[in-house]
Amino acid sequence: MKYFVTGATGYIGAHLVRRLTNSGHTVHALVRDYKKAQAIKNERVKLFMGDITDPLSIEKAMEGCDYVFHLAAFAKVWAKNPKTFFDLNVTATNNVLDAAMKHGIKRCVVTSTAGVFGASLDETITEKSSRNFDFFNEYESSKALSESKIKDYVIAGLDVVIVSPTRVYGPYLFGSPESVTLMIEKFVNDRWRFIPGNGKKKGNYIFVSDVADGHLLAMEKGQKGHTYILGGTNHDYIEFFDALKKLSGVIRRMIKIPLALQSFIAYLQLIKTWFGREPFFTPKWIAKGKYDWHVTPDKAIHELGLKITSLEEGLQRTMEWARSRKAEQE
Repeated sequence: MKYFVTGATGYIGAHLVRRLTNSGHTVHALVRDYKKAQAIKNERVKLFMGDITDPLSIEKAMEGCDYVFHLAAFAKVWAKNPKTFFDLNVTATNNVLDAAMKHGIKRCVVTSTAGVFGASLDETITEKSSRNFDFFNEYESSKALSESKIKDYVIAGLDVVIVSPTRVYGPYLFGSPESVTLMIEKFVNDRWRFIPGNGKKKGNYIFVSDVADGHLLAMEKGQKGHTYILGGTNHDYIEFFDALKKLSGVIRRMIKIPLALQSFIAYLQLIKTWFGREPFFTPKWIAKGKYDWHVTPDKAIHELGLKITSLEEGLQRTMEWARSRKAEQE
């Protein structure tokens, strides 16, 4: 089979492309940076220069394909023009789905985020949960708008399935780690000792291999027009770091950073934006730390057959990767 993939050079995309090619499939990858894309190139990967904001380049790259995985998105904490989130997460998704309809694609799997459902105020988040408070940032709101637009394509006859990962962690195939994986690497290889807030707010963590599996299973078994949360297990930061300490043998006293202090630092970070530089985080993103994000992947487990890697196993594999990466760099 031939698969058109956007975001193929991204964290999850690289894992997905490897799975597809190892299974004997051909991948048409739409890429902006040909040099960076060499990391995923092999005899089963065809690189097409283009951009998800350019409908013609999408149509050309998608030609002859049977299925589509759309992973590309703008997921940064800040943009000089907030409209960028909507251009790249809404309009660009429409461009991909327009091309899919034109080419008669059999099924599209679109990657969204579990953040669309919001925090778990009174109950565990499921695909049926209704968000009852405002979005924290433009990334979440643009993804929510994109999902509403996707439903229009489903009504028009296009077979689309949405997958919504939670907090993804695990080895990177290339490039520099970010987010949870970066935190693990710094704890194991460096001197990371910070815990956000009081450490008791829960989040859902899913190993990157499980996310790649979830995409493939959604393509194979997902129901048209349905959304599947790709989640793992729920843990607060204290549980998370206790598990990491036990597995790594690295024992150090952790320092809790109150939300008020985090917010203050975030506002200071905004000074960077005066000079067009991207902050490490913003007050909007820090505000998410006030809440629990308790999520269940039951629908993906029961309908797709998704198997969940335990936190202990996932951390062990990530830790081994982080130490190997450090050894290679020395």
